[in-house]
Amino acid sequence: MKKISLLLFVIGLMASSMFAQSSFDKEASGFHKKAVMTCGTMKAANPTEEQVANVISAAATELETLTQKYKNNPPVEYKNDPLWSSYFDDFADNLTLVKTLAAQKDYKIAAKYCSTFCQIFGRMHRNNGTVDLTDMLFALNMQMKLTTDMANAGNMKLAKENGVMIKKMLEQTTEKVKHTENFEPQFAPINKTAVEWIKAIENGDAKAANSLYTTFSTDFPKPFIASM
Repeated sequence: MKKISLLLFVIGLMASSMFAQSSFDKEASGFHKKAVMTCGTMKAANPTEEQVANVISAAATELETLTQKYKNNPPVEYKNDPLWSSYFDDFADNLTLVKTLAAQKDYKIAAKYCSTFCQIFGRMHRNNGTVDLTDMLFALNMQMKLTTDMANAGNMKLAKENGVMIKKMLEQTTEKVKHTENFEPQFAPINKTAVEWIKAIENGDAKAANSLYTTFSTDFPKPFIASM
């Protein structure tokens, strides 16, 4: 069942990533980027209260602007989605949660909820056939992390099955990168590591896969943010 679900997920990414980014998504990327920067700030060593408050405030301002303009006025690409307004509610609810935890200086816990913003964007885009490069990179990273954890737990059979699907995800992401101006140099390091990681999974080498994923996750934030 997991293998089938992942296959359907990959097919969805491949199909919807063919469409050009809409004007709404270009504007929404401003909020997305600030939400990710909020996560990065809270994960940094000893962030100050002012630094955290500033990035959360910036994200909140971007979301408010986006909500006022689009929540009750969906762009043409999203006009048939009955869930449209709920995405904005989900963004707002998650930002409130992050802000509450941050106010309590629970930065480590608050940072765990930052990926929810990316998940909401991914759900919105998959539902409407507007998956972009950022969604694809996020999905690639999440699936590599999941599969590395499987390998570390000794579940190499399922890890190898997932590896087949992730190889397809990487191929599709690489194709998308080719049509993204000036992005290949930033993508090259994580692409190289991902290819080596896939080989390690194929060879059943959990130790190598874990080491390679550590390298991948360290290098990942820069191209991820640049994709927005």
